[in-house]
Formats: sequence, structure tokens, C-alpha cells
Amino acid sequence: MNTLPLFKALVLKRCGLQLEGVAEARLSKAIEILSSITGLSDAALMIAKLELDDALFDTFISHLTINETYFFREPKALNWLVDTYLPQRLAEKGAPLAILSAGCSSGEEPYSLAMALFERYGERATQLFTLSGGDVDQQVLAKARQGIYSGLAFRALHPALKQRYFSHHQNHYKICESLRSWVTFHPFNLLQPESVNAHGPFDVILFRNVSIYFDEPTRRRIQQHLHQRLAPEGILLCGVTETLGNDLGVLELVQTQGLFYFQPFKISALPSSVEPQIESRVEPERQILTHTAPAITVVTNSPAAFEEVPSPSDASFSNQLQRAHQLLNQNAFQEAADLLEELLAQHPWSVDTLLLAGLVARWRNAFEEAYTFFKRAIYVAPDCWPAHFYKAELFRQGELTDDPIQRQQGYSTVVRLLNETPTANGSLQTIASPLPPGDAYFLAKRYLNTMLATQGVG
Repeated sequence: MNTLPLFKALVLKRCGLQLEGVAEARLSKAIEILSSITGLSDAALMIAKLELDDALFDTFISHLTINETYFFREPKALNWLVDTYLPQRLAEKGAPLAILSAGCSSGEEPYSLAMALFERYGERATQLFTLSGGDVDQQVLAKARQGIYSGLAFRALHPALKQRYFSHHQNHYKICESLRSWVTFHPFNLLQPESVNAHGPFDVILFRNVSIYFDEPTRRRIQQHLHQRLAPEGILLCGVTETLGNDLGVLELVQTQGLFYFQPFKISALPSSVEPQIESRVEPERQILTHTAPAITVVTNSPAAFEEVPSPSDASFSNQLQRAHQLLNQNAFQEAADLLEELLAQHPWSVDTLLLAGLVARWRNAFEEAYTFFKRAIYVAPDCWPAHFYKAELFRQGELTDDPIQRQQGYSTVVRLLNETPTANGSLQTIASPLPPGDAYFLAKRYLNTMLATQGVG
């Protein structure tokens, strides 16, 4: 008898975690460990034990989550928080501002923010901000409280920050006491947010690289809980590739400086009974400033807002998109850019159009603009491997200041996606990628191997 569904149901009920596919291997291993701890082999008896013993359940859960994280993951979002949002929020509201890292794992995320705030405000940061982290896994929380790290946790941390905020501790590194004592950690079940001691309201809730564990109904419940913890003008920040999957109509999706975040709906922006539309309120501080991208500011709908709205001109749109692709192949870059600008005004979230716009911008040497288009394509379709590939190429070719982490992540994503589906079209509906998937896979693996060989030198 397959007993996995019984354990899946328990974990789903208690924590909302989805344990399908490759996660089943972790679940099977966790059940073996549980059997060894309890001396039980009967699934029903083990489940009954888990339901009665919270400490045992915490140990069981610790074997189910990946907890793969590192310092300064997705640094652009952290930099925006520290350099733009939080200073503005301080000016409007005053101190202290409360920040929560929901699903903080072993603490790298809140400690990264603590370092960034110390860099900007010095020791005064501890009076200006409160930092809390919460996670359902008690074992990783214990590690977070200790603040001791090694190995890959530092792969994106600048050496100067490592030297400034860490000291040698046996064969590892320990974060400095001023940061360790500043950040507080609490047990936090996202389905039971009242379990966290830090009640808020929070000016910022980081919910990054966590929602991959949950199905859509569970994500909606979690957002409703987190919404209750947000201050009236507070924001919820998700991971780069999770944004669209969390646009569920619970909170308002806002775009600013190429970044996306959620905030409570304003009265004027509440969803109505009329046909859904994309609202284009242009506010100077909340625009993507690119040559061809329309200034779409606030998205007030659920994921349907990003779908193409059916219209009689869809065939014409497809023909125009093919024409833009042809112009690109003919090196008529300005004509292609002008046409793509018109198409983006009609369908701002068309993956095909965003990818072509990025390629055109790149050939016109507008590299920052190209980066923005490729990133927007990835927001809409995280499995758009051509956008991942060409974004990584911007760094490898020296067209943008090299960022080894982004370069490696881009090529790794291409390899992963094409390993799973070798002929994947990358969510492109009208055009084909200028680079065939087989070639992209070969090149991405080659560049990755080169990077690894270079890193191993010395």
C-alpha cells in the first residue's frame, strides 16, 4: 500500500506544503527517519504520533523543505528597498519601520538586509528598523539564531562585507553580534500567522522564493493572512520568478524601476464588477523608463490581467509580430523598434514581443534596455529559456558590467528547462527563438563548465 498520500495530506493540512513530483523523494526519506526515531513502521500510528507531538512534527518538517538560500540573493530588490523605498517610507511615516522575512530559512535574507541597512545608516539602523524572520522549520531557525555559516552561503556576498560583518568561528564564519542580536527569529507557519510573536503591522514583508511550495488556493490564503499583517502603505515583495504566480487579486501589483511588489488596494483601485482591465495610471516615481516599453504602472487584476485580451485584430497582431521578426533579421533595427513599440502598447505582456524588443535593443547597443525587456519576459513566463539565455549573454559578452551570479543563474536555468523538455518553445506563441533549443543547451552547458573551471583555478 502506498502510504505517501496519507503523509502528504497531513503536511498539506498543517503547513500547506505541496509534496508532489521530485518532492516525494524527500518525503520518503523523512518517513524513514521518522520510523527510525519512533520505532514505528505503521503509517497510521506514525501520523497519529505526529498529530500529537509538535516537536516531532517540527523535526519531520525539517526534512521536507529545501532551505537553499544564500546572502544577497536577488540583490536588485534588496538595493531598491534600502536605497529607495525605505528612505521614502521613513520620510512619510517616521521610525521605527518593521520588516518581516516570511519563510526566512536559515536567516541569510534578513541578515543580508541588516548588512545593507548598516551600510547605509550605520548603527542608527537599529533604531530606525526592526527586523524579524519567521519559518515553520525549527531547525533552520536555530541555525539562524546562531548566525554561523560556511560555503555556498557566501557565493553572492561581496568579500568586503564578509570581512566587515563576519569573523572566523572554528571552520565557519559567525555574523557579528550587533547584527545577530538585532534580527529576531520566530516560529512562523504561513497558514497560521498568529503563531509569530512579531505581530506587526509590517511596513515590508519579504515572501521571496517560498511560494513554490504551495498551490494557488494555499497561496491565496497565505496572502490573505499576510495582508492582515501589512501596514496600510506597506508592501509585500516576492521573488523575481514568483511575482505573476502571486498576483491573485488579494493585493495590488505595482511596478517601479523595473521591480514588482504588492500593496493593499487603494479604494479607487479595488476590483469592480466591470470587465477586468489593466489600469495605466502614470506616476513619475512608478514607471519603467525604457525607450520602447509602455509606462504601465499598477496592475489591478488577477493573473488573467496578463493574458492577451481576445480581439478581432489578433491575427493582425501576429502578422505584425512576424514582420518585426523579419525586420530584425534584415538588420532594420529602428523600423523593428518602432513596430514593437506599437505592439507593446496593444499587448504589454506578450512574451514574444518582449523577447524581440530585447533582441532589437541589444543590437542597437541599448544594453540596459535589453536587460529590462528580457527580465520582463521572464516575469511573465519564467520558463522562457531564450530570455534567460540572452540576459546571461549580456553579462558574458561584457555588454553589461559582469555579474557572475546572474550569468550562472541564467545559463543554469536554460540547462534545467531544456533538460526537462529538450524541444521547449520557451512559452513563445508566434515566433521561434532565433537560437534553436539544442544550440542553446549546448552553449549554456559549455559556458557553465567554463565558469566552473575558471572558479576552480587557484
